[in-house]
Amino acid sequence: MKKAIKRISISVIAALLIAALGIYSARIPTVYNCRPGEEPAGSVLYTVDADPAETVQSSESYTAKIKLFGLLPIKNAVVNRIAQKQLVVLGTPFGVKLYTKGVIVVDAEEGSAGIASGIQVGDIILTYNDAEIRSNEELAAQVQSCGGQRQKARILRNQREQTLWVTPEKTSDGYTIGLWVRDSTAGLGTLTYYDPETDMVAGLGHSISDVDTGLTMPVDSGTLVSAGITGVKTGEKNEPGELLGYLEDQELAEITTNCETGLFGAATAEFTGVSYPVAMQDEIVEGDAQILCTVLGKTPETYSIRITRVNNNLSETRNLCIQVTDQRLLEATGGIVQGMSGSPILQNGKIIGAVTHVLLSDPTAGYGIFIENMLKSQ
Repeated sequence: MKKAIKRISISVIAALLIAALGIYSARIPTVYNCRPGEEPAGSVLYTVDADPAETVQSSESYTAKIKLFGLLPIKNAVVNRIAQKQLVVLGTPFGVKLYTKGVIVVDAEEGSAGIASGIQVGDIILTYNDAEIRSNEELAAQVQSCGGQRQKARILRNQREQTLWVTPEKTSDGYTIGLWVRDSTAGLGTLTYYDPETDMVAGLGHSISDVDTGLTMPVDSGTLVSAGITGVKTGEKNEPGELLGYLEDQELAEITTNCETGLFGAATAEFTGVSYPVAMQDEIVEGDAQILCTVLGKTPETYSIRITRVNNNLSETRNLCIQVTDQRLLEATGGIVQGMSGSPILQNGKIIGAVTHVLLSDPTAGYGIFIENMLKSQ
């Protein structure tokens, strides 16, 4: 009986170990980046090994075996050789003037013609009555021209286009569909870098989203302009602070992309500054780092922070957990505030990422995005 119990116990332990190894194996990345002439980093529990002949033949990428304890092959991995890239690090304030592709429905009157047609808050109206819609005024003009007839609206919802039919209601002032829409936005942010290879400028580290719906605003056109900081609304627990400033007329770039990893534009002005090499994800470590940001005027300063966690599974834009340790910045802003998004993060002489969000429960802490993730989107 005792032998039978021992056999069962050993079997259970073995099954648990196999299950644990399976879970651990699934979490091991299958894509690695390294510099030419270097080998990809593994960990204390596994190695990333390749056939030497294959690594010689390939100049850009090759296939390797991931081996537990350096002995047991468990799966393949792709290793990319990436040359050292240099970026001009900025940290300067900028203003954005963005016009949407279509108009975003931000509110609707209950029981209105728009609601009856199936249009919802958050929808983007692309065309109405077969006319492209770029502004609130264009939509209003098309509604007024209906003559009481049913009109066609082409909308975008959850990245899918669909067609709906709207019959405007007649009022004493003409016709209405009972929708409130937004066609543009403006605001302040921080530029992260200028890429001299592509002539692209990047900032924010996250998208510009509509304040009412939370949707990423689709870009039709827009510009990045110079800006200055005049003051700070200090951040407090559960009350994010904000940089206060002004926008100028000097154009810096034409917006090309507004996406989850940042705001990107083709440079129309000259950018100068110090160039830093780009750090890959496996070069980033917990510990001391710096951010470059502007809290007064137009000139950025360097402030001390600490990387408290490196984890690329938090989200697309929350790859790093950061803590402000510089007393000067804490006294000036209370920590991380709105408008600092895009502030470049430096560590060991390399640019590793950009500030993206403040932690509401603790304004001295926040998140950052890997610089690699921003570069993939430009």
